[in-house]
Order: sequence, then C-alpha cells, then structure tokens
Amino acid sequence: MKARATPAAHAGAVPARSRAVPRLGWSLQALGGTLGGQWERTRRDTLFLMGGVFLSVIPQFAFQPAWVSATFLLLFFWRFGLVMGGRGAPRTVVRLLAAVACAAGVYAQYHSLIGRDPGISLLVLFLGLKLLEMQARRDLFVVIFLCFFLLLTTFFHSQSMLVAAMVLTAVFALVTAMLTIQFAENAVAVGRRMRMTAKMLLQAAPLAVVLFFVFPRLSTPMWGAEGLAGAARTGLSETMSPGSIAELSQSDEVAFRVQFDTTPARRAMYWRGPVLDHFDGRAWSTSRVLPYPSVPASVEIAAGSPRHRYSVTLEPTGQRWLFALEAPVEIDPAWAARSAVDDAFTLMARDEIGQRIRYAMVSSTDYRLGADETASSLRNWLQLPAGTSPRTRALAARWRAEGLAPAALVDRALRMFAEQPFRYTLRPPLLDQDPVDGFLFDTRAGFCEHFASAFVVLMRALDIPARVVTGYQGGERNALDDYWIVRQSDAHAWTEVWIEGRGWLRVDPTGAVAPERIERGAPRNLGAIADGFDVGDESSFWHRVSLRIDGITHGWNQWVLSYDDQRQRGLFGALGVDFGDWRELAGLFASLSMLVIGGCALLTLHPRLPRDPVERAWSEFCDKLAACGIPREQHETAWQFHERSRRLLDDESSAQARRIVKLYNDLRYGGLDGGADVRHLRRSVARFRP
Repeated sequence: MKARATPAAHAGAVPARSRAVPRLGWSLQALGGTLGGQWERTRRDTLFLMGGVFLSVIPQFAFQPAWVSATFLLLFFWRFGLVMGGRGAPRTVVRLLAAVACAAGVYAQYHSLIGRDPGISLLVLFLGLKLLEMQARRDLFVVIFLCFFLLLTTFFHSQSMLVAAMVLTAVFALVTAMLTIQFAENAVAVGRRMRMTAKMLLQAAPLAVVLFFVFPRLSTPMWGAEGLAGAARTGLSETMSPGSIAELSQSDEVAFRVQFDTTPARRAMYWRGPVLDHFDGRAWSTSRVLPYPSVPASVEIAAGSPRHRYSVTLEPTGQRWLFALEAPVEIDPAWAARSAVDDAFTLMARDEIGQRIRYAMVSSTDYRLGADETASSLRNWLQLPAGTSPRTRALAARWRAEGLAPAALVDRALRMFAEQPFRYTLRPPLLDQDPVDGFLFDTRAGFCEHFASAFVVLMRALDIPARVVTGYQGGERNALDDYWIVRQSDAHAWTEVWIEGRGWLRVDPTGAVAPERIERGAPRNLGAIADGFDVGDESSFWHRVSLRIDGITHGWNQWVLSYDDQRQRGLFGALGVDFGDWRELAGLFASLSMLVIGGCALLTLHPRLPRDPVERAWSEFCDKLAACGIPREQHETAWQFHERSRRLLDDESSAQARRIVKLYNDLRYGGLDGGADVRHLRRSVARFRP
C-alpha cells in the first residue's frame, strides 16, 4: 500500500522508511516526471519551491550589500545540499546562532534594524534561514508569502521593465509551487501545473489592471526622503570645479527623455539647469539660498517666433532642478503650483526629485531675458575674489583701455579662443593654484567648464556682468520612436553676459573652440578616446538595438511609471468622479471590479465541448440532426438514433449518417485509436449536410 504523505514530507524531511535506503545520489527524477517512491516526490516538491525562492531573491542581488547576497546563497545551497543528500534540517541551536549573526551583521552595516534598507536585508537573510527550518506544511506557505513580500520590496529600488519581468517570472514560479503542494500525493506533470498557473494569472490580470488605474497613487515616493529622494543624487549639482562636468560626461546614463511636437535644431538645444554666481578662485557655486525669494527675471518673446511644445520625462536626481529648453514660457498646469522660477530664470521644483516625473513645457528659442536689470540686481554677477587671476585682470585692463563697447569686448574674447591655440580635451593638464590664469595663458586645454569659468572671470574683470549656466546641450534622437535622449554625457556649461538694451545673452565659448561639440552633440564612449569627437556609428546593428531597447523603456516609463497622482486625478475627473470622495472611489472600484469579474466569468464558465476529438465530432453530428428536427434522446444508442433518423433523411444523407455512426462506434467501442480514423470521422461530420 502506498504510504500517506505527512506534513513534514512536503518540506523535504526524510520519512523513516527511506532512511534505510542507501544514498540515492543526484536523481533526475527530482526535477519532475514519473516518480518512484514518496521520498522522490517530496524532494521534487521542495526543489520546486526552492526554485521559486531563488527567482524571488535574484532581483535583490543588485541592491543588497555583497555579504548579504553571499550569506543568502550560502544558506540556500546548504539547504539544497541537505535535500539532495537526504539529510534532515540543522539543529535549533545552529539556526538560532545563524539568526543572531545575521541580525548583528545587518546592524553593523546600517547601524539600525529599522528602515527600508536594513528591513529588506533582514528579510533576505531570514528567508534563507527559514529554508533551513522547513518541517511542516505550514512552513511552506510561510516561505511563499515571505517571497511575495520580498518581491514587493524590489520595487522600492527599481521599477524598470526588466525588474517587472523578473518579478512576474518569480510570481509564476511561486504560484506553480503552491499548486504543487496542493496536489498532495498525486504526481501531476510540470507542464499541466504551469498551464493552470498561466490560466489563473491571466484571469487575475484584468482585476490587476483595474487596481492599477483606480487604487490611489502616492504623491511622494514610498518611504519618503529616506528612501529614494535622499539616495539618488546623480547628474549636475549647484557647484562646478574644473573636471566636474568632464567626469560626469564619462557616463552614458540617461538624464531625461524629451518628446517634441516641433523639434528645434540640435545646436539650439540648451537645457537650462543651475546658474552659478559665486567664484572662490577655484570653484563656482550659488550664493543664493533655496527657495530663492527674488523676483524672476523678465523674458520677452519675439512676435511670431516659433514655439516648441514638448514633454520631459526626468529621471530621479535627488535635486530640485527641472530642465527646460531655453527659454521656457509655459509649464504644465499640473506642475505650475509645484515649481518656481528664480531671478536667474532657473526652473525648480518645490521638492526634491526622488522619483521619475513627467512634465509638459512650451519654450521659444528666440527670446530676450532680463532687459530691465538694474545696477543693484547686477551687482551679484560682478563678484570676483580679491587677489586672484592677476594675469587675467591685467589683460582685461589693457582691453578696457582701448575703449571698446561691452559687445565688442565679448566678440574679442571669443576671437581669442578661436584664433589662439586653445584645445578642447577631456584630459587637460593639471592647473596650478590659479586655474583661470593657468588655463588662459599656460595649458590652454580643457573641457567646457574650463572655457566657461575663464570667460566669466574675464568678463567680470572687464566690468561686464556675467554668470555660468550649467545644464545639458544637444541629445541623441531615437528615430525609431521619435524622441530625444539626453544623457549625462551631454552635460555642458556655458555663459551669459548682460548687455544694456539687450539683456542676458547666451555666449558659449566652447563653440568657438570646438563647434562640432555644439553641432553634433557630445562624444560617445569618452572613456575610450583621448581627445576629439566620436559620436559612434549610428547605423551600426548594436546601436539600433540599443535604441530599440531604450524605446521600449521609454514607452514603459510613459504609460506605466508616469501614471502618477496628477494623471490619476485627470482620469477620475474625465469620468466625473470626485477624487476626494472615498465613497465615489469605492463605488467606481466596485463597479469596475464586478464588470471585470463578470466578463471573466462569461469567458471561463460557459459549457465546454468534450476534449475528446471523437466526442466533439459526435456532438457536432447530433447538433446537425437536431437542427433538422431530429434531436437525440438520452436513452438512445448511436445505432438506435440512426435507425430513427434514417426514415426522415434522404438516401444520400442516410448513407452518410450510417458511415459516421459505424466509424464512431468502431472508434469508441471497437478498439480503433488511429489518428487517421479520427481525422476521417471529423471530415465526414464536417461534410454532412442533412
């Protein structure tokens, strides 16, 4: 008689009967198929569950300390070895000491056991420990539910499409493992279990879609500033020193993506970011305190000038800058109350950008900025530290003595950069204690921040108000999906000078030395080249593949991750639902849920035809006769039904019916099982026209 399964058997414990059996080794039967003995059945179930556990932890490896991942793998393969070797779980004291050691390690890493990161690390480690103590059926379900919770925490770190696919794969494996446990002693083929899991998940998918659109969205990232906003600080900052942007430009990481209604020329794509006013002799910074209390600079748009409408999908930065094409004239109403413009015409969010956001803008590249500035408002843009850059100041004094107008002095400085042997390079020589004098008169080689810094210092020495503007310039067009990718390698620094009657004018001294940087965009793969420009072979196969992958990612960001509380409010408003009334929200959710569940019921609960192809063909034959007014009685055999129906049919139809009934009886009761005979029956029924 077959031994009855015990709860412990489902966890990989070895029944007493099998302990007397010699080591079974590494049996392929453990992975599925026809199994010999309850011990093999138990081992297969445990390994199947461990596969789902491993898939659940894989997405966490990229976000956990290396020692946490290594410790989990040690615990996992410890249990794996015990299952394959037929040994029992370790003693309680061993598991207790391991748990204390894991908790101590997490505390040493984070100096706390409370919070997002220490909590997830503890969950990963304790999941590994739980594998070592599985003894009962209840433990299996505890492990599965821990895995579901761990998969949820994966989205605290990343919500990319790849992570979503990995989580969905793990969910599929875990649900299949649950079905495996429910089958108890019955050995069901792996393929059948997977089909059942797929069917269950497909039935649940419509309800998940309803929850996605209806469940209230959070206006701030989960776990607040401690979670995402405080952790991600990439891209530009409010300081600039020689080499800072050159280092940033080594990265191909995406800063933001832009989708235009009308696209400007690449050379006009200046994405304005932090504006720097204070110079200490080596580095630039802003002396203003956020939020800036000053009145925004006035901007005048030329009559009839083209306006560019576009949407920006900005990656999380941990900063407050909202990058916009110069010069922004309109912003998405949803962001109008959550952003502000300062006196340097910098667009800023009220809060740090801790998650991916999307906002719409309208900009014009033909504008006049700050034409009504006063001597008081310009004083801050003339600051220079005392005793610095003596050779630059001496050059400025000689130029001032010539009596040239400010605009002529600006042109002269640009000619100096263009005509003298200045060189654009990502690996400039080291500068001495005075980087401006060293760059202008000695090395004459540098990146965009060297040119911008030296130009502004020279202008201020000439008593011309000037400032450094940082941001991004250009971008890469993804022609496959018609949008632009702005990467960290597109980071750039340029300048603005104030000319009376004309306001603030953009002057890019880098363009005087390396015009290809402005025309063609930033070089790609900068770490592999010493100097010059190499935008890469945009027609290469791998480049097209990368753009296609980025296009898929962009679509995921637009349609899934960009569905925030503002877009949800807009959706509810279009449906006539008050977002602030929980009763209306509950009614909407209940209505949509009943509609979805009812639709699934109509598709899945209808009467099904027999799976047997012979019975399907016979049912179709009976339906055709019933349509002619000859329904089959329940007590009739096939031949009795034929004898009654042949008197009502013409000779040809009666002969066809006789052949069909004879073939059906032979297949059903005569022992025939050939595929050709089944196909012949189906063709005969299909041709039957009573």
